[in-house]
Amino acid sequence: MIALDKEIKKIKKALSNSSDVVERRLDVGEKKALVLYLDGMIDVKTIDLGLIEPLIRRGSEIKEHVRTLEGIVETSEKLEFFSDRKSALEKVLTGGSLIVIDGVEGYAVCSAQGFMSRPIMEPPVSSVIKGPREGFTESFKTNITLIRRRFPSSNLVFKSFTVGRLSRTHVEVCYLKNVANLKVVKQIESKLKKIDIDGIVDSSYVGKLLEDRKYSLFKQTGSTEKPDILAQKLLDGRVAIIVDGSPTVLTLPFLLIEDFYDSEDYYRRPLRTTVIRIMRLLGVFFAIFLPGMFVAFQSHQYQLLPIKLLVTIINSTSGIPFSPVTEMLIALILFEVLGEASVRMPRFLGMAMSVVGGIILGETAVNAGVLSSLTVLITALSSIGLYAIPDEVGTFSVIRLIYVFVGASLGTYGILISTIVIMVYVVSLESYGVPYFAPFAPLVPSDLKDSIVKFSMVDLPTRTQSLGLKNKTRLRYGK
Repeated sequence: MIALDKEIKKIKKALSNSSDVVERRLDVGEKKALVLYLDGMIDVKTIDLGLIEPLIRRGSEIKEHVRTLEGIVETSEKLEFFSDRKSALEKVLTGGSLIVIDGVEGYAVCSAQGFMSRPIMEPPVSSVIKGPREGFTESFKTNITLIRRRFPSSNLVFKSFTVGRLSRTHVEVCYLKNVANLKVVKQIESKLKKIDIDGIVDSSYVGKLLEDRKYSLFKQTGSTEKPDILAQKLLDGRVAIIVDGSPTVLTLPFLLIEDFYDSEDYYRRPLRTTVIRIMRLLGVFFAIFLPGMFVAFQSHQYQLLPIKLLVTIINSTSGIPFSPVTEMLIALILFEVLGEASVRMPRFLGMAMSVVGGIILGETAVNAGVLSSLTVLITALSSIGLYAIPDEVGTFSVIRLIYVFVGASLGTYGILISTIVIMVYVVSLESYGVPYFAPFAPLVPSDLKDSIVKFSMVDLPTRTQSLGLKNKTRLRYGK
């Protein structure tokens, strides 16, 4: 049996006498009771009307064990019972309300969470002209609801995990059990159980810990902030990882080609989508290769350039005090710094900083004879092209720098060899047994219909074959 006065002291000590702990002492029949919760973490109205009021009114019905509260408490929120104090307080720290009654055995916790969260709105980096505008928030309950609304099916499965010794972060694994590869699901769940870290702040923490190759230049987990995109990925057999406190939901397995897709690709006409995907590919191609090739031609293979272009380059670079590679690095660093400054400055000044700053600094550097106009132009084109695939900006920026150094030292031959090495490395990668560079290596002809070229939905009757799914049928057209 619990002695309430002594128990209150032990509970306060266990919670380090924190100032946000609210304790409400009640008279329930002939007994004394305590309702304890963290300020700002619970729905006060639910606790007052569904918990405290029935306790005062029907307190005489409480027997020797706290489980008798099950027929007294008038709330739809989950009521859990514990025999030890530590387990009960863990629930309190995540937004539960603890109930302790003098002379009654056990602890009860009502999960009436009610803390503030950001409203559902369109994600700033995934805005669309056509298509759903809902975006995930930092509340995992809201995110689960957004997913459940799209799949009112018993095949949609959520499995709960707690990660982080101090943060005790709630992580949900979500998948369609009649579509997803259950071997992959078990591998993900096994890795989540093995994570031993003090705290999880964002889903990116979990993503890095779930990757097969921790030090790879290429990311191996997908991510999205939009429920409609996640719904498409779930239908394709992928597994979602939802992390409480993060608006970004992770998806596995991940293929490199996924980052070349856009949220509107499945709402446009196939021909328009194909053209746009080709433009993205060309943008990334020029972004990666232009600076390195320009340096390589200037330093080694200038004889390969057309004579008129060569004359233009010579006229542009004459009088520049730096070598081609140094000049290009200065320009790249200048644009990188401008980009970082525009992101971190106040919103209303960021645009002015990026546009006006880039124009003024570039023009001034050219007029002062520090940089050539062609170098500034190529750097600007490369920087714009990188953002054709926003999720791969970090990776492609590093590859771009590698090509600049290789082009300066080995010329175009070095860039060709580097490209082969990088391609071999990418082809060797796997994401939970799925080839990272599929459907191109290995070649999967059916998946090519939704790669760079986008076929109509009618021509895509099967799911992504590269994922090794048992349930491959997506569409039975005309049946």
